[in-house]
Amino acid sequence: MKQRPIQSFMLGVLVLLPMTFVIWYWTAVVHLAPLTWLTEQLLQLTFPHSVLWLKLDGSTLVLASNFGMDASGTIVSPPVSDDLMGFHLNPLIYTFSLPLLFALILATPASHKWQQLLWASFIWLPMAVFSMFFSVLKVLCFDVGAAFQQQQALSAWSLDVIALAYQTGTLILPMIAPLVIWMALNRGFLLSLAPQLQRILAH
Repeated sequence: MKQRPIQSFMLGVLVLLPMTFVIWYWTAVVHLAPLTWLTEQLLQLTFPHSVLWLKLDGSTLVLASNFGMDASGTIVSPPVSDDLMGFHLNPLIYTFSLPLLFALILATPASHKWQQLLWASFIWLPMAVFSMFFSVLKVLCFDVGAAFQQQQALSAWSLDVIALAYQTGTLILPMIAPLVIWMALNRGFLLSLAPQLQRILAH
């Protein structure tokens, strides 16, 4: 029995997803390197006196802040010694949507798939930078705490915005980004699956 397009597409996604997931995991350094560099440049631009550097240690994100503790245990900036406050984060939580995005594109019966993969990566990158940036900023605001907040003169309203952006970047954006990007790149295929969408997408 001949499969319908939607059935063939869903089967393709299910078959390809484990493969793209394995490739994503084993090539973590490749896709995390530009993401980390861009996030570091943004942090140095916006908070130049708070972050020394942001680097990868394998697939672990290491943040070195410009804060330390004085003799009384109070957090100060700059640190009085070489004992800097450093933090380890898991950057894979910002990029776990990549395997699904690539599986969706590869399973779609369309030409120029490699071009779509390239465009999808470019569109996805600023979304991932948003997630990593606010994750690091959350650490500075709430783990470094009052010393960072006072240094940057952050109001309670600013802290609420940062917390909301962090939640959005880690819980919501990675889940919806692959679907939105895939739909934007494959409008024609969507219409072939559901012609009634033509009226909606025309507006």
